[in-house]
Formats: sequence, structure tokens, C-alpha cells
Amino acid sequence: MEEKKYKAPAAEKLLDIMELMATEDKDFAVTELSNKLNISANSVFRIMKELELRHYVQKNPVDSSYRLTGKLYYLGSSLGNRIRLKNMAELPMRAIHSATRETILLTIFGSKYSTLVIDQLESLEPIKFISTVGLEYPSHSSAMGKAMLSSLPDEDLDRYLSNQAFAALTDKTITSPEVLREELMEVRRTGLAWDTEESCLGLRCIAAPVFNAKGTLEGAVGISGPVFRMTDAVIPGFVETIRREASHISELLGYMPNKSLVRG
Repeated sequence: MEEKKYKAPAAEKLLDIMELMATEDKDFAVTELSNKLNISANSVFRIMKELELRHYVQKNPVDSSYRLTGKLYYLGSSLGNRIRLKNMAELPMRAIHSATRETILLTIFGSKYSTLVIDQLESLEPIKFISTVGLEYPSHSSAMGKAMLSSLPDEDLDRYLSNQAFAALTDKTITSPEVLREELMEVRRTGLAWDTEESCLGLRCIAAPVFNAKGTLEGAVGISGPVFRMTDAVIPGFVETIRREASHISELLGYMPNKSLVRG
């Protein structure tokens, strides 16, 4: 076995504990974990307390033993969904890229309904907008974010609009919850979301939501480019392209166009 160049003992102990607990459907006492893994009981106790605080383990109040929760399954499922969406979206994204020559982004919700970039095809033009895969940014000023927000169940959307602070990223950013709600209702009606210099001066974006086999939101796909190229003259063609390919991604994910979207 190749010797590790860099050591992270605390991380090794944490992973050893979680991997052992995942092998058996049972509760583990601190002493059992300590004995089986040759880790001091004090170290095991501190690690378990942190895992409990982050809801990765649940403590049995009777004997103080621990059991893994479903949070790891959630993380794994989230990653699996991300990979599936990227795979299904690959060819449609390339079609949009070829037709527009602009930067194409694929997004899902990140933390607290932020917009998380999970894939990108960079513009073929010398002057271009480039994002970063893994980047999260505010949804209220993003075409992809607004496309996704518009497809939230009503209760979730109400909660988002009530609890978020809408910072002005440019002088064109929507900062009023009431105005944003009106725009999101229009996005629901048309199936298209826009960002004209709301997130960044000089940048224009158009996006559409993507749905899965259950008829619920999976993510969004969008076109982003400088305003001097994303002109009113080319936008009709971009609209047709993004509508067609977003629908294509949804169909590849099993979405049935005649199935009504349930928003609660």
C-alpha cells in the first residue's frame, strides 16, 4: 500500500468510525468503537458528539449508544441525482452551446435555495462569461435561480420570500419580495426566466426549469453572455433553443409534458 504523504489523523478516525458503523444495522457504544478501532475513548466521544450535533448519528438515551441517521443516505442520493442530471443534460447542453456559442450553465438548488452550478460549457467567443462548477450564488438575481424558484411549491416559495434578504448586486437587482413574486409568477406562466444585468453589469441570461419523472423540479439550464451579443435580435432564437432543449432534458429524466406540476 502506498504510504500517505499527508496525514490527517482526526479525519482518519472520523471516517473509520463512520465506515464501521455503516457495516452493521445496530447501535454502537463508545467503548465498542474505541476497542474495535484502537482509538481512545475520549477521541471517540468527541467525534460522536460532533456527529450528533450535525445529525449524522442519533444517541440512544437509555444506554448512550449511537446509530447512524439517514443523513448520509441523503448526501449520497443528492450526489446521485446530480450525476444523473449532468449525464442526461450533456447532449442537450451541447446543442444549446452549438446554436448560441454562449456559456451554458446547469444548476440545482444549493443551501437555503441558493443557485449551485453543477456543470458548464464555456462560450466559444473570445469575450465571455465564465462561472465555476460548485459555485453558489443568490437565486433572486439569477435567471437559473428564478427558473427554479418559480417551480417551488407555494408554501416553500412563501417561506423563501418571507425569510430572505434580497441584496442589490447591481442597480437592476430586484430587492422587493412583492416584485420578485410577480416576476416568478410570470416565469411560471411562460416557462422562461431572465436576468438582464441583475447579477452582474454587462451580463444577460435566459433560463428554463427542468423537471423529473415525478413532475417536480430537478434544476435549470441557462444561457449567459454579454449584453452586446445577447441582443433583442438574437433572443427569439435563443428562446426557442432553450425551450426545446430544457424540455428535452426533462423528457430524458422521465418527465411527461401532460403531467401537471404539483406545487402544494
